[in-house]
Amino acid sequence: MEFLASLPGFSGDLPVKTIFQWIDEVVGKAEGICYYKYPIVGVSGTPDLVFLLQNYQPMVVKCFDVPLERIVAVEDDTWWIQEGKDEIEIDSPGIVVDDLATELRARFDKVRDLRRRLDPQPVVGLPLCAKSEFFKKFGPLADVIWSGGEAAQERLKKLDQPLDSQQWRLARSILQTAIPLTRNPGGAARTADTLGSAIKMLDTDIALLDEQQNKVAIQIPPGPQRIRGLAGTGKTVLLAMKAANIHHHFPNKKILLTFNTQSLYNQARNLVTRFFRFYSDVDPDWDILHIRHAWGGRSRPGVYYDLTQRQGSRALDFRSAKAQDPATPFRACCSAALQQRIDAEYDYILVDEAQDFPKEFFPILYKLSRPPHAIYWAYDELQSLASLEIPDPAELFGVDDAGKPLVSLDVDEDEGMDRDLVLLKSYRCPQTVLMLAHAVGLGIHNPRGPVQMLGDETSWKAVGYEVESGRLQKGTPVVLFRPPENSPSRIAEMYTGKQKLVSGKSFTTLEAELQWVADSISSDIKDEGVTPEQIVVISLDSRRAKDYMTHLQGLLMHLSIASTIPGLVDDASDFAETGMVTLSTVFRAKGNEAPVVYILSFQSLYDFAEEIENRNRAFTSISRSKGWVRITGTGRKMAEVIKELSQILAEIPRFKFVFPDMDKIRKLDASETTRRRRAVKTAKAAVESLKSLTPEALSDLSEGDRKALLKLLQKAAK
Repeated sequence: MEFLASLPGFSGDLPVKTIFQWIDEVVGKAEGICYYKYPIVGVSGTPDLVFLLQNYQPMVVKCFDVPLERIVAVEDDTWWIQEGKDEIEIDSPGIVVDDLATELRARFDKVRDLRRRLDPQPVVGLPLCAKSEFFKKFGPLADVIWSGGEAAQERLKKLDQPLDSQQWRLARSILQTAIPLTRNPGGAARTADTLGSAIKMLDTDIALLDEQQNKVAIQIPPGPQRIRGLAGTGKTVLLAMKAANIHHHFPNKKILLTFNTQSLYNQARNLVTRFFRFYSDVDPDWDILHIRHAWGGRSRPGVYYDLTQRQGSRALDFRSAKAQDPATPFRACCSAALQQRIDAEYDYILVDEAQDFPKEFFPILYKLSRPPHAIYWAYDELQSLASLEIPDPAELFGVDDAGKPLVSLDVDEDEGMDRDLVLLKSYRCPQTVLMLAHAVGLGIHNPRGPVQMLGDETSWKAVGYEVESGRLQKGTPVVLFRPPENSPSRIAEMYTGKQKLVSGKSFTTLEAELQWVADSISSDIKDEGVTPEQIVVISLDSRRAKDYMTHLQGLLMHLSIASTIPGLVDDASDFAETGMVTLSTVFRAKGNEAPVVYILSFQSLYDFAEEIENRNRAFTSISRSKGWVRITGTGRKMAEVIKELSQILAEIPRFKFVFPDMDKIRKLDASETTRRRRAVKTAKAAVESLKSLTPEALSDLSEGDRKALLKLLQKAAK
């Protein structure tokens, strides 16, 4: 049996700990889980323990650590307890725990497959009262575990008929509050031969959190917590669940959920609302729970903009910030805000997409948080290939005058909560799609060699890979394997049609490419049953993205298909609007996902000057997909891209390559990009100079120089 504490203090809560140990001894190695202080079983309060065991009825325990001599009177609805010289009236423990069990029963009964199958048992824990002595004083009392563990075994009720695997998944999903992620759970067909049917099946597949995800969503540590994981491990969803849990448990505490990508606004708000309303009849209190973009502005609140209003200062707009810091405009905003006083505003701060923020943002968050600085930040492993090393808390939040980190992930052993959680399993992307994203992004089979690499076995394990053979040393052939359990998406099993998960096509002209994409989208919608909002188109060429997307929008309009271009033409948050295909840049697509993803202008992957950024963009674009990826491009470079993609796909679920020299490998940084751009500029200038020369002037070059020049041009042509 697993155990998960949602709040700290279990080790010091001796009465509850004692009750748990007595029950644990009875159930032995039964499959299931016990939650301590689970925050949102119901509105009646918080139970001390909730047990969900596969072969038993669920059990809700409320523990009262009152010795018999302090219990003055017992009635059906009310007890009187001696507190010093006073007698305190309390609700009957039996009624309190029965209310909690009734609310949990109603949650199970909402799902047809579990209706009247699960009957949560209300149990009162009186570990300081002997059953015989209590009966002598007050008479019989049912549904109690007494001192010494008496009646613990009686409280566990065996199921008349064991739950099947589907019902067991449903029961766990409901208790985790993950069930709102599942649409119409149960009863779906096992396979589907159209994309639309397969996507519906994927939506009805039971959402179930693994052990680490469960900790992220449910635990509320009293201080900071870092959450790390690949794209698709559920960080955005888990932070929304965590925000809803905190808001349920502490309705008067002020909470901030912030992120970098503007198009996450709607998704974050909708998720928090869904999770909150699963155990409530009202929406969250948005005056207490703030969902804020990091920047914000006059038309929409944001962490920085709100702060400047409280400071009484003028917020920098994008143009002004970019003038001060062209590379990272938001850094200029943060630096300016840090020059003025920042008062604590929030009790809990949750940060998504932490890898995308400048370090100057984190001291602001520290100052905005009240002690003990419960800041929970989610960091994407490999989301930004420009920084494979995750900075430690001291780098982000700073140190005090004595050099001690302001934020530490060290935890008191008695707390019983992890402060650094790593999510290994990527649920969004099918294994083929995720591994393609990694291989392309790192350049494992790039003709010019990898552009970046994870340098040790520990780093590869952190993102879900195993070293199957070879050693991670320069010049050594190595084989890396990704176990299927680390990519649990079942879309490949569900779909039996003819569409490949990944396809690549090369065209001679841009017009032909865009027309094919438009026609393919039309087929997805009209023939395959995909809804428009389930399709996202991304341009790998960010400089021409607006031109490509407006042209494609016209082609789709001619086919009677509506579309939106968030951030370029339409509002930045208009992502996955009902009835509309989303046409996006890579930047706008970050943090979002879709079952079908098209990626245009993929020949940009082989651009010399922009290759580093484009491989990073390619990784992000591919990893947006929950199912199918269609990659298109034009010209000779695209033909080479197809070869690279084919080599990667042929090796999945493995990567086979010669490990590069980590000292010489190109780094994904601004200086390398600048060097490449300068080299391209020099080459263009040299060509212009050569074009102005006469053949006679060139004839005076030595034969060796002419051969060298010709050889260089021939090599470039290849």
